[in-house]
Amino acid sequence: MPYYRELLDRGCDGINLLGTTGEAMSFSAEQRLGLMEALATGGFPMARAMVGTGASSLADAVRLTRAAFELGFAALIMPPFFYRDVTDDGIVAFFDALFARTAPPPQSVLLYNFPRMSGIEFHPALVDRLVTEFPQIIAGMKDSSNDPALQADVIARRPDFAVFPGSESDLVAAKARGAAGCISGSVALWPELARDVFTNDDAAKAAELTRRRAALDGLPFVPAVRARIARERNDPRWERIVPPQTPN
Repeated sequence: MPYYRELLDRGCDGINLLGTTGEAMSFSAEQRLGLMEALATGGFPMARAMVGTGASSLADAVRLTRAAFELGFAALIMPPFFYRDVTDDGIVAFFDALFARTAPPPQSVLLYNFPRMSGIEFHPALVDRLVTEFPQIIAGMKDSSNDPALQADVIARRPDFAVFPGSESDLVAAKARGAAGCISGSVALWPELARDVFTNDDAAKAAELTRRRAALDGLPFVPAVRARIARERNDPRWERIVPPQTPN
């Protein structure tokens, strides 16, 4: 896994394996487990590793999340999807069953809010309820809705709760409202710049980061990121993607 180590060396604080840009939902549970095991047994610093374990099936989510904890990952968990009219009670019941069967270590879970993909929103009241119901388990949330008002509301309710926008497009503003950083697939294209912007609040560099990220808007995001990495590394294997994604 030299690429992941390179990203750490270039400024990333950690790696999230099997997120949306990593096409996790297009892989079988067995494929996802294989990737997790490969990273965990390859000498990677697991204190800097997180993995997406969300699944529509409770049994699959349990299997993946239990394996994540056993291997030393933190878990980034999307709500169950497909049934988009479920209630908050249903979401809480899902996490209750998931945590009862996986015995999460303290502060080992981040919620993954991406309603455009999942159809389910971790709105502030639901986040507050989940943190109350499962104290010492849920450490934070990745918010790929990139909704500043939602993030500010969650942080106001839970000042110690780590909120990570899913885009680096406005890192200085996100930091000002209390964000802990960001978790974004496109940060892999410019980790040095993103780290510099978040650390130093440099307005000129922030504008450059915003410009670079905006260049991806309107493109199919996953293949666009992969195509750029393929060009940077002169390695066409990066452009191999899993249907239903198509090459950029």
